[in-house]
Amino acid sequence: MKKFLATLMIALLAFALIGCSSSSTGGGADSGSASGKDSGSSGKSGKYSIMFATGTTTGTYYPLGAIFSDFWNKKLDNVQASSQATNGSVQNLIFIKNGEAQVALTPTGTLYEGYNGEASFDGNKVENVRILAGLYPNVNHLVARKDAGIKTIADIAGKKIVPGATGSATEIETQRALEAYDVDYEGTKKDFVGFTEATDLMRNKQTDVAMVMAGVPTSAVTEMLATANGQLLPYSEEAVAYLKEKYPWTMEYTIKANSYENQPEDVLSVAQNNFLVATADMPDEVAYELVKSLWEGLEELKGSHAVIAQFDIEKALEGTSGIPIHPGAEKFYKEKGIIKK
Repeated sequence: MKKFLATLMIALLAFALIGCSSSSTGGGADSGSASGKDSGSSGKSGKYSIMFATGTTTGTYYPLGAIFSDFWNKKLDNVQASSQATNGSVQNLIFIKNGEAQVALTPTGTLYEGYNGEASFDGNKVENVRILAGLYPNVNHLVARKDAGIKTIADIAGKKIVPGATGSATEIETQRALEAYDVDYEGTKKDFVGFTEATDLMRNKQTDVAMVMAGVPTSAVTEMLATANGQLLPYSEEAVAYLKEKYPWTMEYTIKANSYENQPEDVLSVAQNNFLVATADMPDEVAYELVKSLWEGLEELKGSHAVIAQFDIEKALEGTSGIPIHPGAEKFYKEKGIIKK
């Protein structure tokens, strides 16, 4: 009898172990969705997992990533999207390269350099990135404290600055702005922090000037002008011409008067187009649905953020600088006549 009971117990234990093993295997496909490294495979729900790489929390990329992710989750049955804060476009493209994000936002200059392995991407090409849509201009805002003795960009020489996070597109644009005025970037005293920390440093008079690269309007600039005695520094026409010639993706941009509180006059600046990008291995049908839902749902999205009013499907593929368009997105733009068949 004892031998029979022992045999029975062993058999029951074996069945239990088999059941646990089957359950574990069935749920494993969803486990990598947070890092994105299992992209291209659907989980138990049959949905394609998207990690959306955005930017710092007080920039424009961050709220847009959350808005798009929520929108796609509501509109698309085959997608499960989430967004995360990052240091900005350079890090976003590294995430794309490494499979840690499937969708990201980036300005043209960073996208061009990443795809071609130039500047901060030297020896580290991001060849698996594809364009989904051009959205709106990313504008350089150079904000100086009014009591810091800075009237023009040339006056930044030797001052305390926040150029952006280390290696970010914002830092690169700070270097180029100073280059246009023959200001020695290495001669400035730098704090490499994000927009939130930059605002605090401005308020506490621990820095003199900060660069914010974002759509108009953006909350960090709003706060700097309203609470840190900030002013926007204009680019000269000569500086704009220099930057446009040396960096062909650069566009002249005027920040219209009263775009921000305490900004009574137009401010001349530069900008570059912002692109929504994806990994090359994203299924064509997923890319198609992301782009189709975005453009066809534009009116519904416009109340979510002021910058969305600047989205224009007719300009969706302007300034691509030779970066490939995702085949799924290309199919949609051909249907709409943006790409001529």
